Amino acid sequence: MSDYYSTLGLKKGASIDEIKKAYKQLAKKYHPDVSTDPNAEKKFKEIVEAYQILSDPEKKENYDNYGDSYKNFEGFNQQGFGHAGMDFDFEDIFSQFTGGGGFDFSDIFGGSQRRSSRKDLGINLKYNLSITFEEAANGTEKEISFERISRCKSCEGTGAKNKKMKTCSTCNGKGRIIKQQRTPFGIFQSQSTCPYCKGSGQVAEEVCEDCGGDGLITKKEKINLKIPAGINTGNHLRVEGKGHAGRDGSGDLYVVIFVENHEIFKRDDYDIYTEIPISFTESALGAKIEVPTLSGKADLKVPAGTQTGTIFRLKSKGIKNLNSNNFGDEYVKVIVETPKKLSKKQKELFNSLAKEEESAKKRKGLFEKIFGSF
Repeated sequence: MSDYYSTLGLKKGASIDEIKKAYKQLAKKYHPDVSTDPNAEKKFKEIVEAYQILSDPEKKENYDNYGDSYKNFEGFNQQGFGHAGMDFDFEDIFSQFTGGGGFDFSDIFGGSQRRSSRKDLGINLKYNLSITFEEAANGTEKEISFERISRCKSCEGTGAKNKKMKTCSTCNGKGRIIKQQRTPFGIFQSQSTCPYCKGSGQVAEEVCEDCGGDGLITKKEKINLKIPAGINTGNHLRVEGKGHAGRDGSGDLYVVIFVENHEIFKRDDYDIYTEIPISFTESALGAKIEVPTLSGKADLKVPAGTQTGTIFRLKSKGIKNLNSNNFGDEYVKVIVETPKKLSKKQKELFNSLAKEEESAKKRKGLFEKIFGSF
């Protein structure tokens, strides 16, 4: 079982910055073009392989969780299938059945013409953003800060100091390494992308000091993000080209929105709901009361005899639809509050009122219908 952390002289769980620093030092020490160590080429290959896995956040997470079985989990992330990790090689699959060898697929698809290497377009980046209920309803603008892998400015992504390149000595500029294996069925040939030049056919004459020859660095970035009115928890905003960079392009940034709960409003799609207390007198006699809305106060007419739990609708006082200029509605549920403490005068008034009420008589008649007259 390979231990990529040990290969780089690190402890498990080391940060991306620690991994990059260790890679820079070891790459300079064991690069076949400069090292005098007889095992330099083998060690350099191991260093490159370890760095390729641990410098990729998704692959690193899978390796940390599953060890050497991480390859079985490539292509999965929290958002489902991502394009990063889906670029499996048919040669790799075939080699599992031939003990490491494989026939030359380029012979099938175009004779001896060399296949072009896969594009390294970077991977998408996810950012979780919490906003208030009002910000979601009215729209807002937020400055967000995040870390992303980006192209090194010093070498413009070439990995070479002063951008000076030379032909890769490992693949002689072809970008592919051809291997042959003799079997009882004949000689099988396989091709794979050169791990030193990553298929470009060129390597740095002198490694860039800022990025260690990788052409990519991790840095913090800030952007202003416009959040449209009507957005809700689970919606996401896509910012093109602001994901992690690869040698040939960058992934996208996906900002996932989480809306905080409100003290008095609850949301259902584009409608909002609230509860308002009214007095016993307002319920009995009717009244015009003020109720809160997202755009300020509004008048609500409560008819005489309104019962607790009655729901009133305020048209177009809800949240703006993301895809149109229409608004949802606001629903106001009134709760009749029964007084717990009464003054002497209030008690007298309620006693007088009780003599006029028919509720007790109606209850008595209801019991007689059910149980008969006792």
